[in-house]
Amino acid sequence: MSNVQSRFLICQGRNIHFLEWGDKDKDTVVIWHGVTGTCHDHDELAERLSRDYHVICPDSIGCGLSDWAHDQKQDPGLTSYAAMARDLLSKLQIKSVRWIGASKGGALGIILAHIMTECPITHLILDDVGADFPEWLRVAAMKNIANPPHFDSFTKFEAYLKGTLSRGGLVLDDGRWQKLAEHWCRKTDEGQFTFQNDPSLANQFSLHGQDFNLWDHYNEITIPTLLMRAKKSIIQDHEVEMMQNSGPKCSLYNRGGGHVNLLYEKNIQDRIIQFLKT
Repeated sequence: MSNVQSRFLICQGRNIHFLEWGDKDKDTVVIWHGVTGTCHDHDELAERLSRDYHVICPDSIGCGLSDWAHDQKQDPGLTSYAAMARDLLSKLQIKSVRWIGASKGGALGIILAHIMTECPITHLILDDVGADFPEWLRVAAMKNIANPPHFDSFTKFEAYLKGTLSRGGLVLDDGRWQKLAEHWCRKTDEGQFTFQNDPSLANQFSLHGQDFNLWDHYNEITIPTLLMRAKKSIIQDHEVEMMQNSGPKCSLYNRGGGHVNLLYEKNIQDRIIQFLKT
């Protein structure tokens, strides 16, 4: 990982951390993680893409080394995320981007592909996220993020993470499980181990209903769009059909695994690279 820098910028008054890969003179790809992930979720993909692109992987507000929410009601919503993303790209003097978004990062991409004219998105990849969000998952996510479990050792945290995400369809070797657990874990003042993200991110699910119906944005998108749907997906069949027949009329790539995916497998990366070059 010799071609990566860890950087911070103040965006919308918040300290935002991001990884910057590759040559700044090349076209830019943004990889934006899901609701409780970090900028390290897609290190292997970023490293491969950095051979041909300038790659930016931010920590969302409330995640990784970025600030936790300053305004616990507004910061977790996609409106605030969009403002911070636009500010970040402006400060980096980026004129256009290719966007890869996982889950919440994909929802953010849908909004920005519609409204961000100063730095247009030219290619949009949505990793297992659509224009809708299932109500049952919204309720479950709200509860899990607001009240995360705590463990008295890192190994117990790692075992819990592996058990939970394995049931959801994520398959990793031991080294990748440990790395993911290290990036997704923090130690509390009481010496316990829990998830690294700000629990107030749960407020998105209770206070920002507009974030879970993005059809008004999606239907205005005209750029090439690729929907990568997991084998164990949160996207329903009828929604996939609607996305293929409205707005950008997305292409569909069915990948293995579950909703959470690190996009490290060669066949997935090959499809991403092929799409970004179209």
